[in-house]
Amino acid sequence: MSDEESTTILGRKETSGKKYPMFAERLALLAGIVIFIFTFNDVFQQFDNILLSSLVAFIIYPFVILFTTEMIGRTIQRVHNDA
Repeated sequence: MSDEESTTILGRKETSGKKYPMFAERLALLAGIVIFIFTFNDVFQQFDNILLSSLVAFIIYPFVILFTTEMIGRTIQRVHNDA
């Protein structure tokens, strides 16, 4: 780049914000993975039909856990940004 100070495309000045607590979101995601590992067998055994059990335990249940951890992460972001 040239000797000039770098700017954005629209010429805005950027300022550095406060440090973001990514570790809290990572812990929530890690907790979701651990919960899935320890509980998917219980979910799998809830249904007599093997196809339905597989669908719920390996497709729907992980999405529910992922959605929940995503909402926890967004809540952390909102609390952090409002503070």
